[in-house]
Amino acid sequence: MRLLQTALERRKAVLLLGLPGVSKTTMVRALARGAGEDGTRGDNFVDVTGDEQLTAHALVGTFDPPMVLKDGYRAEHFVPGPLVRAMRAGGILYIEELNRAPSGALNALLTALSDRYLEVPRLGRVAADPGFTVIGAANPLDDVGTARLSRGLADRFVVLELDYQPRDEELEIVRRRSGPARAGLHPFAVDIARASREHADLRHGASVRGAIDYADLLSGYDLPELDLETLKRLGCSAYAGRMRVKPSAGRTACQIVHEIIDAILARDYEGSVDVLLEHAAAAPVGDPADSDADGSGQRSDEAEAGLGTGDRPPDEDDRRSPEDEIPGLSRPGGAEAGESRSVPMVDRDQPAARGARSGELEDVRDTHLRDPEAVMRAARELDLRARQGIPSLAGPSGLQLHSTHWTDGHSGHLDIDATVGAYVAGAATLQREDYKLLEREPHVRHYLILVDHSGSMVGRKLETGATMAAALAQLSAAGRARYAVLAFDDQVAELKALDEEQDVDDVVERILRLPEGRATDLGKVLRAAAELSDGLPEATDAILISDCMPTRGATTFPALAGLAARVPSLFICLTEEASPAIRMFHSGRQIDLYEWWARQWVGDDRLAGIRDPDDIHRLVDLLSTDTPQHGP
Repeated sequence: MRLLQTALERRKAVLLLGLPGVSKTTMVRALARGAGEDGTRGDNFVDVTGDEQLTAHALVGTFDPPMVLKDGYRAEHFVPGPLVRAMRAGGILYIEELNRAPSGALNALLTALSDRYLEVPRLGRVAADPGFTVIGAANPLDDVGTARLSRGLADRFVVLELDYQPRDEELEIVRRRSGPARAGLHPFAVDIARASREHADLRHGASVRGAIDYADLLSGYDLPELDLETLKRLGCSAYAGRMRVKPSAGRTACQIVHEIIDAILARDYEGSVDVLLEHAAAAPVGDPADSDADGSGQRSDEAEAGLGTGDRPPDEDDRRSPEDEIPGLSRPGGAEAGESRSVPMVDRDQPAARGARSGELEDVRDTHLRDPEAVMRAARELDLRARQGIPSLAGPSGLQLHSTHWTDGHSGHLDIDATVGAYVAGAATLQREDYKLLEREPHVRHYLILVDHSGSMVGRKLETGATMAAALAQLSAAGRARYAVLAFDDQVAELKALDEEQDVDDVVERILRLPEGRATDLGKVLRAAAELSDGLPEATDAILISDCMPTRGATTFPALAGLAARVPSLFICLTEEASPAIRMFHSGRQIDLYEWWARQWVGDDRLAGIRDPDDIHRLVDLLSTDTPQHGP
């Protein structure tokens, strides 16, 4: 808190990074209340939620369209947005979920933070009063819909990382929020939440909010009614939804909650619910009862095997690395922001196209080709910007401006031509529906991911190919895009159907356990992609991840070129050989024959040669760049 106060006193913008339940918003609101105790500044604290609906107009403000038509652009007709309100009041602009906001909206902060003024078209310069600053909050584990902050914007923030509170502070939080009822059970509730954060089968555990809910649920029962079954049932309701189970765990969040409850009873209460209830009954009203543990929530030797370890020892990679702490602030390769944006959200109500249902994988490997956590972390640092797609209310803003009717709460530039046309057509009168605004139409794309696990894709090549496919699946799911994953050797196996709802963790898990297959039938997978594409809009990209070395089915260049041409928008991620197997020259350099084939099929602008699993950003940049049309 002192660090945050010091930063704000010196007018520093602050980025709060922390898991859910670490009191990011509570801290900011407490500081804002202290700054506005005199009540003289109504906008001393202005909050806004960062999401795909936040635009630069909504953040800065806009002119009232009816008044503009009546009197023109005048200062009194300007309706200030949260940023301008906070600047004029010398207050705090608090942006919740900062890394979910579109980059176009956040760009409005750059001048305001560095030069403390803002140029608003047709209004002029808005200067920030003393005391103005910006606080952003982000959850580093959130990967759905998030975007990478530009270096220019990240450079303007002081980063403050928050962790969960100590046990005694969490007990006090639960006491304040839940009241004196069942206060003797508060330590039990807090210790369950704390134990979940260290459990080997969980990606992340429950916050103190889970303990608060558990205490509230327990208060609805008399002590004699609380048996082990009831404790577990209520625990599942309070904690399970806040936990993220690893796909490899092979069990549910409720089962893990039940295990934790058993382990804490064994550790602190002699394995008996009766002992727990005796502790709860002995506690004075309003005071939590101490457990038999030392108060630190540390494990005893007896409970070590049952608490936090699951059915296996923790993986070495379960510890969060620095890259996992600030997702989206940097990316491999050092590219600047603006090269790509988030994958579009896709309208799931549309009818899905289907090709022939492919077979299932006959076998999977025992170990992952690469650590799923590392792949997910790398993917979170990237943003797949969809090229122009098809209109959809579920997608992000596209590139094309279109005219739409003005409604309450709708902001944007006035469409002068359309509105004046309606004014003339209406004999110098305007109805409400005649006012038009210009806005960027939401759009989406679809993705077909084709990953080769045949016999020629061994060792590093298979690891690279599977990593590319897993990262694309993660990026597609992060933008809620419709995507399919087909794995192939001499057969095609459907890991995820286009219209199938699957947890992306499970999809990534299956991709990273692909076995080394048999022969390579490129023709079969290209036909499957063409059949799927036939029933989809033009805004569909197929990404072939392969070494393009055919050994079964169609194996000649002309036959495969014809099949590749049937896929309307084909991209190739070529897993390169360390040295060409069959060498030839192309564009002044020596390349493999099959790379030359692939370049002839799709063109140089639609192919990325990848040799290292860490080069995910090269494939993302390829898919995010406008490219020439492919196919007939």
